[in-house]
Order: sequence, then C-alpha cells, then structure tokens
Amino acid sequence: MDALPFTLVLVSIFTHAYWNYLIKRSENKHIFTALSKLAEMTIFGIPAIYYLLTTEFEEQFVLLIVVAATIAFCNYFFLSGAYKYGDLSFVYPVSRSSVIFLPVLAFYFIGERIDEIGGVAISLILIGTFVMHMKSLDRNGFRTVFKNFNNKGSIYALLAALSMAGYTLWDKIAITQMEPFLYFYLYTFIVAILYNGFVFTKYSVADIRAEWRLNRSRVIQVGFFNSFTYIIILTALTMSKATYVGGLRQLSVVIGVFLGYKLLGETLSAPKMAGIAISIIGGSLIYLAK
Repeated sequence: MDALPFTLVLVSIFTHAYWNYLIKRSENKHIFTALSKLAEMTIFGIPAIYYLLTTEFEEQFVLLIVVAATIAFCNYFFLSGAYKYGDLSFVYPVSRSSVIFLPVLAFYFIGERIDEIGGVAISLILIGTFVMHMKSLDRNGFRTVFKNFNNKGSIYALLAALSMAGYTLWDKIAITQMEPFLYFYLYTFIVAILYNGFVFTKYSVADIRAEWRLNRSRVIQVGFFNSFTYIIILTALTMSKATYVGGLRQLSVVIGVFLGYKLLGETLSAPKMAGIAISIIGGSLIYLAK
C-alpha cells in the first residue's frame, strides 16, 4: 500500500474513533445521530453548493447516490442500536470488522485480489479483533467469545460491520464515476432526511430539544468529524484497494478500546491488550502489501 493512502487512513482512524466515542456518551443515541447529520449538512453546505454548480450531473449519479444512502442509513441505524445495548470497547471493534466480509465481496464484485502479505495482514487484524473479546487467554476464554455474541448489541454491531463493507465497496465503484465530495454529500443528505424522519416520528419534540441542549457541542463535532473522516477515506480509495483500506481502518478499534477504558471506565483486560498488539502488527503489514 502506498504511503499517502496509508497515512490518510491512519489519520481517519483517530477521528472516526473520536466521533464514535461522542455518540456513546450521548443520552439518546438515535436522536443524537440524527442531529449530527443535520449539523453535517449545514457545516459542509457551502462547498456542496459549489460542486453542484460546477459539476455536470449525469443520470447514473442518482442510482449511485440512492444505493449509497440506503446502505449508509442501515449502518447508522445498526451502530446506534449497538451502542444502546453494548459497551464502546465491545461494540466498536465488532462494528469496524468489515474485513470479515470485504475480501470476498471485493473479489466477487470488482475482481480485486490481495497478495500473500495482504492476506496475512487481514488475517492478523481479524484474529486481533477476536482475541479482544476473550475474557481470558485460555480455552474457556475462547469459548465464551461466542456466548458474548448472543445479545442485541453484538448482533447490531455485526450488521453495522456488514453494511460498512457494503458501502466501502460501493464507494470504490461510485467514485470512479463522479466527484467524491459531491457523491458523499448528496447521499449523506438523503441519510439525514431519512434518519431525522425516523427520529421525529418516534420521539417527541421535547426529547429532541433536550438532547440538543445537553449535547450541542458534541453533535456539531460529530457532524464535522464524520464528513472529514470519510472524505479522507474516499481519497484513499481512489489510490488503493478497498480491502486494504477497509482492513487498515480496523485499527481504529485500538483507539476505541483506549477511549472506552480511559474515559468511560470500561475494562482493559489482558485479552484486549493482546488483541490490540496483534491488530497493530496486522495493520503495519498492510503497508508492505501490494
């Protein structure tokens, strides 16, 4: 993997982990996420207008944007549900595990192949994620991992990982046909409408106002860092393989686990530390992959 896309993805893992931490700290996850999408649309509205005025809009763009918006909406919905039922240090690594699905999807849909080093790197990242969820570094700890997945938080997190793999692959296809920022903004605009429609139907205006008053600053921060993070990822996707970008993004779980431990009082066990070390080794190997 070339140095520039590798560096861009490394930057994104810090900003992505940070805005996920902010969602976890919110009172009502769904309302907070919906408000952050409105903030996102407002913050990046001016450059979006510029691109709309200077870009020739073609008919196939509609399909690209609608499909992306559908997958992204599912991802936000599953992620918010996962944080409702699970700890940041558990949900975040699982929801980021798109590399479970990406190699197969990328090979099947766009014929993307990875080399031996890339295969080892992806495998180590997956193993590291698995080890993080062990209660102890023994046979009993191995068995309990599967029991831990038998809850709503883990199911939502796995669905978030699947949807993440889907939109990473779709983004790789879409940005070869239209301007990356405009593509991202327009499908995010649709997601904002859908998510806020869902929230305003399910919750009262008083609930929404209460969340805004309580977390106004965090809502705005998530609105900025969400778009900033994914613009970086789209740029990296134009320069590298989707599997490598998705695999390297998994390293954000290291930051997520640390934030959960340091700021939310979640436990940092020996398996989590071992899993982090294995994941970092795997992520480092991606730099050598072709």
